[in-house]
Amino acid sequence: MSLSARVTWRSFQAGALRMFLPGLASFPFGIGFGVAAAQKGLSAFETTLMSVTVMAGTSQMVALDLWAQPLPLFALAVSVFAANLRYFVMGAALQPYLPHLPWYLQPPVWYVTVDQNWAVNIEEYRRGKGDLGKFLGGGFMMGCIWPGSCLLGHLAAGGLLSDPGIAKRLGLDFVGVAVFVVVATLLFRGKRDLAPWAVAIVAALASKWAMQGNWYIVIGGLAGGLYGAWRDVRKS
Repeated sequence: MSLSARVTWRSFQAGALRMFLPGLASFPFGIGFGVAAAQKGLSAFETTLMSVTVMAGTSQMVALDLWAQPLPLFALAVSVFAANLRYFVMGAALQPYLPHLPWYLQPPVWYVTVDQNWAVNIEEYRRGKGDLGKFLGGGFMMGCIWPGSCLLGHLAAGGLLSDPGIAKRLGLDFVGVAVFVVVATLLFRGKRDLAPWAVAIVAALASKWAMQGNWYIVIGGLAGGLYGAWRDVRKS
């Protein structure tokens, strides 16, 4: 096993501790999801179970938007798949640094590949200081904070946050945007990223104007990613 794939208890603890503050950025987002889930009729157990097993705020929010009886399973599957397309790119970026990862560590790595944890750790891997123990520890912390905040939001929906409009007044609907802005800032590598980002933004805005729904997110991400890949291949 390569050094980048080592796991020690000390590094696991260090990864968990350093992810505490970044993880708290998801706390209001989780509260907002818990409130929305309660308003859709999900129980506290169902809300927590979804958050533990999925642990992906964006796709969970997308699923809630489509939640109805009977469940539109095909629309749910397509929408959640589209919302999670970025994880293919994130996994591909991580793979070169973990070329000989044992099979029993692969599922935990997939599970903890969430936005904040990935962004912090991929920067270390790029500098040659990656540590799988820190990656798993950070994911463990996120796996505690996210379901816990969703459960608190669900419980608060019956009391403090029983007013459906209070989440917007508190700005809970903006937290997801703020988290993604922070992640994007961490990943910015200078002038070389400007062109792909510009392509992604233009494609997303054009798609938002031309199409209904949330497909502009997928189209913008794919356009920027494909342009960046084409540019790198052409230069090589």
